[in-house]
Amino acid sequence: METLTTETAVVDIKQPRLLPAKLRAASIHMGISATIFLVFLYLIVVEWYPPPYFSTDGGWQGVQIMVLVDIVLGPMLTFIIFNPRKSRKEIMLDLSIIAVLQLGALAWGAYTVYNQRPIAAVEWQGTLKPLTIEPLHVQGKDLGDLQQFGAGPRPVIHAEPPENAEQVAKMLELTMNKEIGAEQQFWLFHSFKGFFADSKKHSLNIGTVAGSNAEIRSGLDEILSREGAKKAEEFIYLKFAGRYKDAIFVFNNAGDQIGAITWDSPDRL
Repeated sequence: METLTTETAVVDIKQPRLLPAKLRAASIHMGISATIFLVFLYLIVVEWYPPPYFSTDGGWQGVQIMVLVDIVLGPMLTFIIFNPRKSRKEIMLDLSIIAVLQLGALAWGAYTVYNQRPIAAVEWQGTLKPLTIEPLHVQGKDLGDLQQFGAGPRPVIHAEPPENAEQVAKMLELTMNKEIGAEQQFWLFHSFKGFFADSKKHSLNIGTVAGSNAEIRSGLDEILSREGAKKAEEFIYLKFAGRYKDAIFVFNNAGDQIGAITWDSPDRL
């Protein structure tokens, strides 16, 4: 009996300790994943969802997706599957499978976040709404086609409602058959500055809005100070109805956007 116990102990000593080895492998994977995540974090925060779109249109949700598929999924799979007691060939096969699964999930996550990024803000009957790339592609258009209506990486565009029964029918056909909202239909797009006189009529009463929300008041004061303005009435304020939150876009009298006001509370305008 003693001999058997001794032999068993010797075998156990020679075998790698499973939990520390799993934790070490998962930690290494976590470090690699964190480096990749930092790249995507920069893209989301700076390139794809710059302020105010990060809070209004899914930037934070995009970060959560990338955390799940990059920081959580890969290291978790490594911790579950990795076994140092396997042969080198088996370990390499396991790690290859994990890499393929994570890269696939990473590609899906990155495509989803990138494809849902706002590429323009479209004014429809006094309210600004985000435009993504998908409805544009459905209509056979691309990013370059938007530059005729406004400059910049995310131009502000005006969408003019149809004027007659024939145009209404065309708008409804795209809405029902291709699920493209009126504010997303390219044929209705016009220069924002060209219709800015009409847009002014929809300007928010910023004094009333700011009076009931301290965060909006603070954001307004910051813009007024930066622009050297004495009165809030010097600018035009349009509601931006984001997918997750609202914001207020601020324009000068020439129709140039000079800033945006956001707030942390979930309150909608």
